[in-house]
Amino acid sequence: MAKPDIQGTFTDIYTKEADAIFRFCYLRVSDREQALDLAQEVFTRLWQTMNQEGRAIEHPRAFLFTIARNAIIDWYRKKKAVSLEAMENDDTQEPYEPISDSAIADSKLEGEGRFLIDKISDLSPGNKDAVYLRFVEGLSPPEIAEVLKISTNAASVRINRGIQELRKLTRYDIEEDGGQ
Repeated sequence: MAKPDIQGTFTDIYTKEADAIFRFCYLRVSDREQALDLAQEVFTRLWQTMNQEGRAIEHPRAFLFTIARNAIIDWYRKKKAVSLEAMENDDTQEPYEPISDSAIADSKLEGEGRFLIDKISDLSPGNKDAVYLRFVEGLSPPEIAEVLKISTNAASVRINRGIQELRKLTRYDIEEDGGQ
């Protein structure tokens, strides 16, 4: 009898989070098909965890972003190994595929939103994910801490430092009131 409850819970989580997980993957791999594959893998792992282990997921959004982040890291590791092998045989092969401008444009963000997403990707590695998860995906500091495997305080510090860094990158750090 637990199966229908698990299936219903899974369906609810999928309905609420599928777009955010896809977007998270897409902005990191710049390939729609690969992002779809990664998102599918994330939800497959969620299903396996819920179904096989039979445990309730307290913070499903943070759990999904943790799985997505790890899946993306694994994908880049595999891709890097293949690319290095290909480089030995082909000097024209690039060692990695950076996030392209078209990936950001295809995410249907307009004007300042697209500009800020682009600038978030320029933040230092420690702050980039924290700021993205907070302001683009709307995760709370405790959820971000869980995703990044850091303390809640460290997540808040990274968010604040990321905001300061973002203000400098975007030139929004200019004091309007003359010096406070």
